[in-house]
Amino acid sequence: MNTQPKRIADCADVLPGYALKARAEHAPEGSHQVIMGKHIAEGLSYRYLPEHELRITPKGSLERYQVREGDVLFVSRGSRNCAAVVASVPEPTVASATFYILRPHDNIDPAWLAWCLNQPPIQARIAQARTSAGTPIIQRRIFAELTLPFPPLNKQRQLAELGELMMKERTLRKALLDQSNRLHRALGEKLLQQMTS
Repeated sequence: MNTQPKRIADCADVLPGYALKARAEHAPEGSHQVIMGKHIAEGLSYRYLPEHELRITPKGSLERYQVREGDVLFVSRGSRNCAAVVASVPEPTVASATFYILRPHDNIDPAWLAWCLNQPPIQARIAQARTSAGTPIIQRRIFAELTLPFPPLNKQRQLAELGELMMKERTLRKALLDQSNRLHRALGEKLLQQMTS
């Protein structure tokens, strides 16, 4: 496959998340929704759900921290540096400082970018670039310099679609296994109860 290695900075704007002054307190009448790290499920697109509601009314302009559909959120802090494409958010929404907001350029498919960042070889390079003092973090300028392979746009879309189908399959397999385990436990409990009655 014909791929061109490119720096992340050449493929997307790498924007910072919004630094909250203190622990985020939900203000029901707040002007902005906030996306926190706990709202991201590894390997899945981010879709706003009512249980994610965390509204704030910050001071000053927040334009550079605002998130929109098609952005990619990258968890820059901690040891779980996953990426998720933004599928839906209410207006206006900001990302916390846990994230870098990646705004892909026209020739880059957001789902491909998120999928690529989540792949083990890229994750290994991210882990090498992370600081180890205190809370691990990958600095924004270092992250922006990482190179990724970029096939033509039509191939990016095909591979991103395949990656999404694989994640759906994995989710279904896990749900099936969890259901099977619950059934086995329930049957075991019932059988033991009948034998001891």
